[in-house]
Amino acid sequence: MAVAFFYKINPADHRACFFCWVVKMTNFIFGRGLFGRWIFAGPTGAGEGNSDRGKVHEYYPGQFVVYAYKKDGTRTAIFGGGSEANTLNEVTFEITSTGCGQCQLTFYRQPSNTQLDYMQRIDIHLYGDRKPWYSGYIISRPIEGTTDTKFVYKGYGFYNRLENVMLWKTYENTDVGDIVRDIARQVERQTLQVVYNDSKIQSVGYRPTKLVFDGVTVKEALNTLADFAVDYVYGVDEYRCLYFRRRETAVNEQARLTVGKHITSYTPSWDVSKLVNWARIKGGSVDEQGEQWLCIVEDKDSQNSYGVHQAVWNLPEAYDAADAKRWGENQISQYKAPVKSAKISGVRLEYPYPDGTFNVRHMSTEGLAEIRRLDGNADTYPIKKIKYTLSGENGIKTEMELGEPQFSVDRYLSDIERRSKDIEQSQSSALKQWKGGS
Repeated sequence: MAVAFFYKINPADHRACFFCWVVKMTNFIFGRGLFGRWIFAGPTGAGEGNSDRGKVHEYYPGQFVVYAYKKDGTRTAIFGGGSEANTLNEVTFEITSTGCGQCQLTFYRQPSNTQLDYMQRIDIHLYGDRKPWYSGYIISRPIEGTTDTKFVYKGYGFYNRLENVMLWKTYENTDVGDIVRDIARQVERQTLQVVYNDSKIQSVGYRPTKLVFDGVTVKEALNTLADFAVDYVYGVDEYRCLYFRRRETAVNEQARLTVGKHITSYTPSWDVSKLVNWARIKGGSVDEQGEQWLCIVEDKDSQNSYGVHQAVWNLPEAYDAADAKRWGENQISQYKAPVKSAKISGVRLEYPYPDGTFNVRHMSTEGLAEIRRLDGNADTYPIKKIKYTLSGENGIKTEMELGEPQFSVDRYLSDIERRSKDIEQSQSSALKQWKGGS
């Protein structure tokens, strides 16, 4: 997907101009126009998207601003590189395949609790853009009275809140997309500041026979549902909307990058350490012999090329062999070949034009990155992570991680939880059978 911003240069000094914009904002009525819905209004979220991207706004080179909000959407503070009294030393934030990831704010002087406290929402805007590039909440803050000379606040994007919402529900013959919609509504009702937006959840056209979510997190449920959907991605975006959509397989036009022109460094790495091309899948049901095996999935071409790499996968939510096979084949397709990855840094986002306008790359993790190497050949990768580092001294710096998704901590912990539940269910079933037999 191609996403671009075009900005018009303000002829005045940029830092002074940005400061004037900030200090004069109290003369505006919050809730209208530029100073309303998109920046200073409450947790709307439902209509946000790409509708305003590409429009001409005033451009402030290297500028960034952080807005802090209460749960009800009331703005409590503004921090940014354009203020003369700015105490913000550095900001880092990440955009991942599941939306907004980690962030960190480092201050010269500690803000008060009324300005920035635990669980407080923060939005980060770059280049004077009226829409956020990141939205998250504070999870860690300095303690009053510390001897530290720099004060670090840490946060996460709202996808992280989904690990605090548990599901106890059974779905039968229901489209995967409709299951996600039902889950998204449940999440919104939990007042976690995650917004339900129907347009960001796509139908799949596949109905699992039976899925039982018995005390699993929304994170784990979405992971399972994405596998059933086959090549779907999910997360919570910078507008705090839960999304579930088909994986984009075309090159992201904003991520066509040439070494030496658009990026300063490119370090590729390929390996087979996570390769799997044969797997046996356990499900949630126990047959007459007390077994839970549902099916075997494999890829012969991968086996012929790299040898047999086996694994046992647990899927207690599945009670039907056809459902387990669909899920397993999707897993095999992801892990049957060497994992291709790369790291790039020194990404150039700003491009001036002779007519006084600017193009600013606003990249996302959608689609593929195309990296043209020094030898003229090009490699393509999924976009795994985009990391921004912001400071008054160095402006806006960008680096990226590219490649197939690795087995994440979420996946690892999910598998452990699945195995434990699988054991508990097996023991329970065995006990019932023993009692029945006696």
